[in-house]
Amino acid sequence: MIIKHGKDGSTCYFFDTANQPNPGVQMGKVVLMPGKRSPQQGYARHEQDEYAYVIKGKAHTVSESGEDALNVQGDVQMIPAGEAHYNYNDSGEPAEVLWMLVKR
Repeated sequence: MIIKHGKDGSTCYFFDTANQPNPGVQMGKVVLMPGKRSPQQGYARHEQDEYAYVIKGKAHTVSESGEDALNVQGDVQMIPAGEAHYNYNDSGEPAEVLWMLVKR
């Protein structure tokens, strides 16, 4: 069930706090086009743990400390609540990432 699309059209939300029985979980998919990053500027920081699964392609996750992790198709990643981060795609193909935010 896709309930809405993000402002840039690259993110769709399957479940959020308004349309499911567990308000502590949000789920969606982001498509990072070649040369793009999310968020476009600065860092994302969530009150929940973030779990991500790379469906297709490859994308980097950069933490506020500067650590740069490359995630490729089939990889799973967990970003702890409160950790500032952003993602970018420096490949020539779109990257599709399924994500979940889970409240502790």
